[in-house]
Amino acid sequence: MAHILLVEDDELVRDMLSQTLQRASHQVITATNGQEASEILKNHHPDIMITDIIMPKMSGITLISEVKNKHPAMEIITISGGGRLDPTGYLDLSESLGAAASFEKPIDKTALLMTIDLLVHN
Repeated sequence: MAHILLVEDDELVRDMLSQTLQRASHQVITATNGQEASEILKNHHPDIMITDIIMPKMSGITLISEVKNKHPAMEIITISGGGRLDPTGYLDLSESLGAAASFEKPIDKTALLMTIDLLVHN
């Protein structure tokens, strides 16, 4: 079991992922954008953060940089549907900033859960 901060501005995606993670016995805290996630991280210390890249108020890229600076041991998984660019460009950038793994939307839930298990048991 992992403590996970899920940062996703799309309510349907956030709810679906939260339910998937909870069914796999993970504890989940959710945030709707990077700014809200940054506030949550002042009081909570999750094992893993799963964050979207393109969000209002604070992008996932900015959030990753902030988290890696303040919480260098926290594992980060990024997700993206793209936006104006091909999602792989954003995901490659997120990995270069320290994300352990990345997934294009729609997300392969089995692969996501396997990745979480690998990160928790390392």
